[in-house]
This record gives sequence, C-alpha cells and structure tokens, in this order.
Amino acid sequence: MTSGFILPAQQLDEIEQHLGRLYDKTGATCVLLIDISGQLISYRGTAQGVNLVSLAALAASDIAAATEMARLVGEREQFKFLFHEGESHNVLISTVGISFLLAVIFKNPVQIGLVRLFTKEAVTELLEVAEEFEGIRGQVAQVVDSEFTTSLATELERAFSK
Repeated sequence: MTSGFILPAQQLDEIEQHLGRLYDKTGATCVLLIDISGQLISYRGTAQGVNLVSLAALAASDIAAATEMARLVGEREQFKFLFHEGESHNVLISTVGISFLLAVIFKNPVQIGLVRLFTKEAVTELLEVAEEFEGIRGQVAQVVDSEFTTSLATELERAFSK
C-alpha cells in the first residue's frame, strides 16, 4: 500500500463508528486501525505514555513477520490474529482484508475471549470498508499505471529520436 493515501470522509466516518463500538464493547484501553504499511489511520481511546504512531508501525512489522512464519510452517494464508500478553496490558492484532490491521490494547482484567469475539465481529464489519477502499485503489492504480507507462514510453521515444 502506498503511504499518504486519503480515505473518503464517508469511509473514515464508518471506520470511526466501528472502532467506537469495539472500544465500548470490550472496555479496551485503545483500538487502532492501521494500514498494512504501518500508517495509523484512526483510533479510539487513549494509551498514556504510548506512541501510537510507533505502535502502528510495529504492529505492521509484527504481522509481516507472522505472515512469513505462517508460510514457513506451511499455512496457505497468513495468521489472522496475533496476541501479546503482558503483565498489565495485552495487545490483539488482526488483519482486515489485505490493506488494514486492527489492534486492540486492553488491560489484563478484560477477558481475551470477549476481546477476540468482538474484534472478530468488528473485522467482519470493517471488511466492507476495506474491500471498497481496495477496489477504488485498484482502479486508480490501473489508470495511473497505464497512463504513466504510455506517457513515459512517448517521452522516451521523443527524447532518444532526436
């Protein structure tokens, strides 16, 4: 995914509603939507003392490493959930389509089963937004790629024919 992309306002509103519901249902400290390259898109909640931009980048790296581990052990698809358990906080990371990640930071008293259940539900809801975005992005990439290639070929031909 290219960095610096812009989501339409309607999609961003939908995303924020889904994140808000997940945040409320789980009692999480913070819920983040991240693009696959590690760019923080939106979040709900607070994580005092945590640099959310760095956390987003690390979550994307974590998923990339886990994807390679899945391949190495013979999985046909990447792992869908990663769970990190700490002394006071836990982090659950899930893929959302091929373009996004959902990270949930929650304290230990919150039950992992509850977080996993509601995260899975949120992923299903967010998949619609992700698929719509991926469709738009694919169309734009095709137009840009074909126009750029044609334009580049024309300019190269003109430059070298002199």
